[in-house]
Amino acid sequence: MGFFYTPLPLWVAAGGWIAAAVVLALALLKNPFKRLQDSVLQHVWLAIIVAVSVLWASNAWLEDGTVIHLLGATLVVTLFDWALALLAMAAVAGLAAIVFDAPWQGIALTFLVFGALPVGVSALLQRIGKAWLPRSLFMFIVGQGFVAPAIAVTVASAAALATHVGLSDGSPKVIPAGYAFSVFLLASGEAWFTGMATALIAVYRPAWVTTYDVRRYRLGGPRT
Repeated sequence: MGFFYTPLPLWVAAGGWIAAAVVLALALLKNPFKRLQDSVLQHVWLAIIVAVSVLWASNAWLEDGTVIHLLGATLVVTLFDWALALLAMAAVAGLAAIVFDAPWQGIALTFLVFGALPVGVSALLQRIGKAWLPRSLFMFIVGQGFVAPAIAVTVASAAALATHVGLSDGSPKVIPAGYAFSVFLLASGEAWFTGMATALIAVYRPAWVTTYDVRRYRLGGPRT
């Protein structure tokens, strides 16, 4: 899955690890674990890492190594913001590498494209939605639950394909037939999965949504 089994030049593999280390260092500088002072949130964070790892394990290969699967990154951003989401997606990439017995070369690049990139896109869309969308539960669920994950997975899929093309010296032959339609189906599935999870959590467990004040979106009153 991802770039776990893609032959990578040494400079690409090493550059990926350096970039991943920088990204994770930036996340740690935000002191993200302060959001996990509550034991329930700790359990939720660990549980969502396991759940997203299962999503990553359910993947589809398209011809020359291009792979698609649900990402789950937007849901993690919605619950815990970008810094904890980056650490969670790094853990997911590590768990997936262990499960698939992947060599070290492609782990960092997989994390960057399928983890860090959708987290960044989701966080940006989250900020835009917070600034411009009406303050209502419906708009919160639609924006962060359905629209943001669809965009994030589309950007990640495009980046993955562009990386494969770049590794093939720009040859378009590595572009699988029907890739655009496959990405459309994937984005639809990601939107549906994340949207339903966001709606259920926002209504029944608003205390798990740490990125917003519950009063702003009327998610059921004070946290418990």
